[in-house]
Amino acid sequence: MPGGAIAEVSATTDVDRIEAPITWKAYLMCAFAAFGGIYFGYDSGYINGVKSMPYFIHQQTGLDYPPPGASKEDSSYFVLESWRDSLITSILSAGTFFGAIIAGDLADFIGRRLTIISGCGVFLIGVILQTASSGLGLLVAGRLIAGFGVGFVSAIIILYMSECSPRKIRGAIVSGYQFAITIGLLLASCVDYGTQDRTDTGSYRIPIAIQMLWALILGAGIAFLPESPRYFVKRGKLDQAAGVLSRLRSQPVESEYVQHELAEIVANHEYELQVVPQGTYWSSWANCFKGSLRKPSSNLRRTILGTSMQMMQQWTGVNFVFYFGTSFFTQLGTISNPFLISLITTLVNVCSTPISFWTIERFGRRPLLIWGALGMLICEFLVAIMGTADGDNPATVRAMIAFICIYIFFFASTWGPGAWVVIGEVFPLPIRSRGVALSTASNWLWNCIITVITPYLVGTDKGNLGAKVFFLWGALCTACFVYAYLLVPETKGLSLEQVDKMLEETTPRNSSRWVPHTTFASELGLTEKGTLAPEIVSDVERKGSQWIRYHENRLSSSFEPSCTNSEAQDEDQTSKFKVLLFIQGHTDRDAPQQLYIHPVKSLRPIPVSSAILTPTGIHHDRRYMLFKHNASATDPSKRLQRMTVTFFAELGLFTQALSEADDGKFIVTYNPPPGAKKERTQLEMAFEPDTKGLNEMEVDLHGSKTRALNLGREVNEWFSDCFGWDVVCVYMPEGNTRPVLGNLAPAAVTEGNKPNNSNSWLATFTSHMPDSLKGKRDDEGITFADCAPYLVITDESVKDLSSRLPDGTEMDVTKLRPNIVLEGANEAYEEDFWGAITIPPSEQSNEDAAEGNCQVLEIVLTQNCIRCQSLDIDYATGAYAKDEKGMALKKLMKDRRVDPGKKYSPVVGRYGFLAGKGEGRGGEVRVGDEVMVSKKNEERTKFCRWEWSNRDEFCALTWGQIGRG
Repeated sequence: MPGGAIAEVSATTDVDRIEAPITWKAYLMCAFAAFGGIYFGYDSGYINGVKSMPYFIHQQTGLDYPPPGASKEDSSYFVLESWRDSLITSILSAGTFFGAIIAGDLADFIGRRLTIISGCGVFLIGVILQTASSGLGLLVAGRLIAGFGVGFVSAIIILYMSECSPRKIRGAIVSGYQFAITIGLLLASCVDYGTQDRTDTGSYRIPIAIQMLWALILGAGIAFLPESPRYFVKRGKLDQAAGVLSRLRSQPVESEYVQHELAEIVANHEYELQVVPQGTYWSSWANCFKGSLRKPSSNLRRTILGTSMQMMQQWTGVNFVFYFGTSFFTQLGTISNPFLISLITTLVNVCSTPISFWTIERFGRRPLLIWGALGMLICEFLVAIMGTADGDNPATVRAMIAFICIYIFFFASTWGPGAWVVIGEVFPLPIRSRGVALSTASNWLWNCIITVITPYLVGTDKGNLGAKVFFLWGALCTACFVYAYLLVPETKGLSLEQVDKMLEETTPRNSSRWVPHTTFASELGLTEKGTLAPEIVSDVERKGSQWIRYHENRLSSSFEPSCTNSEAQDEDQTSKFKVLLFIQGHTDRDAPQQLYIHPVKSLRPIPVSSAILTPTGIHHDRRYMLFKHNASATDPSKRLQRMTVTFFAELGLFTQALSEADDGKFIVTYNPPPGAKKERTQLEMAFEPDTKGLNEMEVDLHGSKTRALNLGREVNEWFSDCFGWDVVCVYMPEGNTRPVLGNLAPAAVTEGNKPNNSNSWLATFTSHMPDSLKGKRDDEGITFADCAPYLVITDESVKDLSSRLPDGTEMDVTKLRPNIVLEGANEAYEEDFWGAITIPPSEQSNEDAAEGNCQVLEIVLTQNCIRCQSLDIDYATGAYAKDEKGMALKKLMKDRRVDPGKKYSPVVGRYGFLAGKGEGRGGEVRVGDEVMVSKKNEERTKFCRWEWSNRDEFCALTWGQIGRG
């Protein structure tokens, strides 16, 4: 594994011991990252003063300076046009919006720390361009580029601090970021105040150039800090994650505190991947929007919470004061030094923010946001009323300025830091970087919108609202108040992993009363030694490395098989595909084979060295089926009860084998369990029996009906004697099939062999429609297989199952009931994302190959195989195993519930159908044939439930009891 693998991770069930005690070293290391707020705040604030500097206005507009002592009316012309003001201010926000989105990707690919350093580099380029500018074009270009850098830093600094900070001071640490923003705004105001009267380019170039210092300090300093431990967990590098935690918590790697915290992060990450499995690049973005809007823990709800939280922060209107305050105070006409008033409001902002360091951990996030919004809306409405009623009175203006300062106090101590704290806490690790990026992008999007429209609202040449604009901010703050009360959860004192659990178990309004009661590590599984279950550790490491490989080298989405020159074909396939598999086994008849046929459904299969693939499955597969005859049943529909191993474990006592005479017959052997009074006995059956004189009957399997033939007295009595109850054996003649149910059949298959999109709502809807309405093809049918003609699994998946069982116990592959087992996959369960496999026929003439006329077999893999309790049957006793051997299904439950349509049942293998049209398609396949993955899905398919013919079977499917029998 990249970065090395960890053998054991000590875990705990104590919710209070999942994190080390706080040290000053940890505090200072995390607090330094908050320095990023300084250049964010400075860059946002310096433009406020620069736009009002006489030299800058003269340079940008060419207007003559007002004469000394000119009145308000006489100097009203000497301002930037609204469009120019809007463009200069808002272009930074446009850059930061896209920068934040990009940062969400970079933070997962190159790490949180390198993304921040990259942002500093991009920002420096933008600042250099701004400093060199003497006109509008270069200034705007520089602010746009600098905006990308600010977007990088503003999004990932929050992510980095939230993931590294101890839970008990995380709110205070992240609030420090807002405090750093206010320091930046204050420094910008001070520099603007000092250069405002210069009559050369230094008036604006000095404030701009000073920004480079902040980027250099942050970029150089962050290079000496450790990477986020949760980033390393996401990448599967658990040893490096442990090392980082050791450094952050000032504890040795072997410390129980470090081990317990790492175990909780790993267990939570594994849990979240089970809920929303990782996939391709686009599906990883789509994961941010999955789930129900009504469920607080869904990814969709969290994403809406984060993005709307940042939107609301902008709706408070505070940036109107910091971006346009100097211009606004100038327009009031009764203030002699607008720059000084702007400096005062900024100073209030700085002095008020540190209060949140204590209050956000003492009272929590939710109360601060609720009461902060209430205080702001009162102040804003008062300012609007006073300015509208008596705005020309100097005394009234002073009162307005006082309430503006109080309004800033409420913002700086509540919504300013609170919004940043919450977005760093509410996202699960698999989508955290993108969730925080989207939330930050939302902040900048609304920042951009507000900076674009505000000049048109208050500009003297446009709306000229003056103080009336505070009616708008007051109304929006009212919305913030309602929003905080209804939707914001309380996350105080919880680890990021405990926040996940809290969102699952409570609502925002009740969240403050929720307390942790268990750990993710204990829920997912601890060993007797108190360590995290090794399969969880290895699975996180495997998925992390798989994520790296998949995103570095995505497989091609389509493949057109051909049979031209074989050497050229191999070269072409190797260039397109990274997975080369072989059907496992040898041609020696006595060696283990990995092609299987099940002549009688639910009995143990026959291994074969070669088989004929047909549209309805491997030739002779599942043409027979057993039913229990309940003669006393009053309901005729219940007199025949289908027999599958899930409900009749005794079927595991029967084996099937080819007849030694090789005369088209096979032998069924009954092996009585230990202590039984019955003798071992055998029955010879024909693959294609003589059907003359057999009675026809209707068979209903899960609502899919067909006509079958009753084998008659001799066969039925033999099975009845073995089981001890009346049994009816039926045969489905060649040419007869059952309809395929649900969304398994590739009903929309074309010449290109593309299966239907089973994840779409349309596919789910049409799966319940009658065949006449769906336009179902006549040749889409199956025998007595439950769901599909073929079931494909990889040997690597079987080995993983064996690793979960007690030492020395191997998983019997026949319990999985596959037709084809493939070896050579890079890792277990790789088949989850396969859409099709291609198998060249075993024997072809050179002439056909040269002319490209040979037939290539392709199996379209449409759905996952949902597993059931049949995995736990002991074939020796014909009953469910009661020891560790009977825990296979439970062990799969921990991390293999990956199908979004069957989230309560584990998955192993893929159902498939032979591609193409017509009954004549098919061909021979042998053990050892090469197989290519000819299509890979971007995300897992979704199993669609269909209506079962009786309630018992419906409930069994719902709880994962129906499998491939």
